[in-house]
Amino acid sequence: MTPRNPRTSALLFAVLLCSICAVAQRPGFDPSASMPRSPFSSGLHENASISGTVQDIQNKPLKDVRVELTDANGVVINSTYTNVGGSFEFGHVQQGNYTVVATAGLQQNRERVEVSGWNNFVAIHMQGDTKPEDGVNGSAISVAQYKVPGKARDEYRRAREAMEKEKLEDAGKHLARALEICPKYADALTLRAVLELNQHNSEAAMTDLDSAVKADANYAMAYMVMGSALNMQSKFDDALRALQRGESLAPNFWQAQFEMGKAYIGKNDYASALGHLQRAQALAPQEYPLIYLLQAHALLALKQYPEAMSALQVYLQKDPQGANRVEAQKMLEKAQAFAGGQGK
Repeated sequence: MTPRNPRTSALLFAVLLCSICAVAQRPGFDPSASMPRSPFSSGLHENASISGTVQDIQNKPLKDVRVELTDANGVVINSTYTNVGGSFEFGHVQQGNYTVVATAGLQQNRERVEVSGWNNFVAIHMQGDTKPEDGVNGSAISVAQYKVPGKARDEYRRAREAMEKEKLEDAGKHLARALEICPKYADALTLRAVLELNQHNSEAAMTDLDSAVKADANYAMAYMVMGSALNMQSKFDDALRALQRGESLAPNFWQAQFEMGKAYIGKNDYASALGHLQRAQALAPQEYPLIYLLQAHALLALKQYPEAMSALQVYLQKDPQGANRVEAQKMLEKAQAFAGGQGK
C-alpha cells in the first residue's frame, strides 16, 4: 500500500524522540546484564544456512511476508522479509532444531527444520490475501477518506504545514477546526494524538487514536502512532499488536519497524529489536540518526561493545546537537570502558 500522506513521517519526529528514552531507560533496563546470544555474534557455523519460499495455496510467491527464525526454546534469533519471488534466507546458522515462522497480517504459519548440513530448505504455504482477517481491506484512499469534507481537509493541511514549521499551537487550532467540521476524521485525530504525545499525554492520545481506527480502520499511520503511545506506557505486547496491524496495511512504513524495535527492547528481546531496526534503516527514506542510538541500546545489552561504539559514533556524527547527545556520549563512554575491560 502507498502511504496516503508522504510527508507524514516528518510529523512523527517529536513522538519518536520523546519515547525512545522512555523505553531504554525504563526500570530494570541493564545494558550490562547477561543476554542471549545475538544473531550477529561470532561462533556460528559459517556455511550452514536456511532458505525457503512463502507461497499461496496456488503456489504463487508472496512478497513482504515477515519470516522469523526461532530456536528450540521459541526465542527469535533472526528475522527477514520475503522478496518479490517469495524467497528468504538465513545465513550463518548453527546445527540444531529451529522453527521458521511466517507472518502476514493476522495469518501465521510455521515449519520446523533440523539443520544438520550446509544448506536447508523449507516451504511455507499461506492464504494469498495478506489483508487483515476481520473484513477490513486496505487501500491507498479509503471510503472514509472520500467522505471527509473539503473544508476539513483544508484545515488538516494547514495543521500539517504549521507542525512542520514547529508552530504547534497553530497546528492544534487547525486540527480543532477540522474535527469540529468532521469529528470522525482519522487523519486529524491521529495528528492531534501526535501533538498530545509530544506533550507526554499518552492517555489523551490513546483516546484520539481509538477514535481514529474506529473512523477508518484502514489508516495505517494511526496504528503506528498507537504503537508509539503504547511503548510510552510500557505496554509492549499491546504496542506490537498495533504495529503489526499497521504493518499489514503498509508493509513499507519504516516507522512500524522502528517502534517494534523499541517494543522488543522493552521486552528484553534485543536480537529481535536489532532485526527490526535494520529493517527500519533499510526502509527509511533518508538516514534517521535515532535508529543508530536505539541499535546501540540493544548492542550494549547484548555486550557487543565494539558494535555499540560504532553505532553511537555514527549517531553523534549525524546528530551532534541532538537532544539525546549527552545520553549518547555517556553510553559511548560506558561501551569504551566495557570494551577495555574485556581486552584485559
